[in-house]
Amino acid sequence: MADIQQALNLQIQGKFDEAEKIYLEFLAQNPKHPDVSNLLGLIYLQKHNYSEAQKQFEYATDGFPCAEYYQNLGLAFYKQEIFEKAMQCFEKASEYEANNVNLLRNFAKMAKTAGQTDYAIKFYQKSLEIEPQDPVGWNNTGLLLEQKHDYKSAKEAYIKSLKIKKNYEALHNLGVLHRMERNFQESVRCLNDALKLKPAAGQTLLALGMSYLSQKDFKNGYKYYMTKKPEVRALYKNYWDGTEHKDKTLLVYYDSGFGDQIMFCRYLNFVKNKFKHIKLLTHPSLFKLFKDNFPDIEIVLNNDGNYDYSDNIMYLNYHLGIDFYNIPYSKGYLKAEKSDDERFHTPKKKIGLFWQGNYDGYANRAIALKELAPLLDVENTQFYGFVKEDKLNQIQAFPQIIDIGKDVKDFADTASKLMNLDLFITIDTAAANLAGALGVKTFLMLPYASEWRWFSDTITTPWYDSVTIFKQKQHWDWPTVVKEIQEELKNSD
Repeated sequence: MADIQQALNLQIQGKFDEAEKIYLEFLAQNPKHPDVSNLLGLIYLQKHNYSEAQKQFEYATDGFPCAEYYQNLGLAFYKQEIFEKAMQCFEKASEYEANNVNLLRNFAKMAKTAGQTDYAIKFYQKSLEIEPQDPVGWNNTGLLLEQKHDYKSAKEAYIKSLKIKKNYEALHNLGVLHRMERNFQESVRCLNDALKLKPAAGQTLLALGMSYLSQKDFKNGYKYYMTKKPEVRALYKNYWDGTEHKDKTLLVYYDSGFGDQIMFCRYLNFVKNKFKHIKLLTHPSLFKLFKDNFPDIEIVLNNDGNYDYSDNIMYLNYHLGIDFYNIPYSKGYLKAEKSDDERFHTPKKKIGLFWQGNYDGYANRAIALKELAPLLDVENTQFYGFVKEDKLNQIQAFPQIIDIGKDVKDFADTASKLMNLDLFITIDTAAANLAGALGVKTFLMLPYASEWRWFSDTITTPWYDSVTIFKQKQHWDWPTVVKEIQEELKNSD
């Protein structure tokens, strides 16, 4: 007869192969024995043989359903990324130990990591029924509710956390949420309180800067905003403070997206008078566009260290002392020749569409192309799709849209194609800034919680005279925005 105690001792010592052999001998005589099947399943977990672990834990739960065995079975599914079944097992485990708050918290964390938001909320809520005075649980619940776009309930969860204990995490999260709700003064108050608890918290310094900037508070906004990405700033020497150096070279670098570089390159001409030489470090996609438009500036793709001073392109206006009430070149500051692409050779009104930008983030900026479908009924109009990487292949369902984006080489190419349009309808993306910089008539669709650069403006923007804003009246409400644009198109015929 197999000695189970000996096998257990071997397992504790990490001698898994020897323990496994004994367990298998025992199970050959006593098939599906729940305790031994569970022990063998734990060995398979250690050996990363998750499918065999799953099988043994299933034997264990069939023979003796309990919290431990269901938790182990859930872990086997979790390791195989079969998350729905893992969550169901964790739910079963929690039923057997309904008052085990630590178990529920652990399940909640695992569910959150797996992207199982509903289950994570459910586990946290169960834990809070047991220990309602848990500030961490309420804060984490708030974060999850934000993912579900339930901002009202998220705010209530953060407030409950803070009523129990004044804590940095809930203050920061509530401050950011207030900015999303356009309640900028409350956002500033919460973020300042968060900084009292963690004065050097980079994410809060940046968030506070954005809340000030959203109100066009130039001085306070940049004071905090310029604390972002210190690891990038450390790559450059002699940070410029706005002083004139007629015999020196300034390197202008970037740490943000294409749209930001396009928006803030308008300040380059103001800097030229303060230095002997300007070098602009940029991305290859922007190289030709900037080279064509700034012939007196050296456009580079690499930092060779051959410069005297450096500055972030987004901070040029601050160091120049040009605030948001004196934004230059709002009529446009970039030029491009019209593309000779024969697809634009039509007497119809030419309208460009851009619906999806960065797929790795900014989900609230994107709109499904099918939601723009009502616009396609406008008579005597030819539509063009400008999305470069339509990874979801949304344009396939709309053969009446000519796919321009798939052939675009770089931003100089995009600029030349934009110059052919009568109107560009777009989400908040680099192409929107490019169109505005070119003076192309643009309808900009903004989410309710838009980026600070658009301030709280709802119709026009001081950045670009050619841009008209269509902003959501509430979070994620694109249909209303599309309807407003549709009416505008009808009235303009």
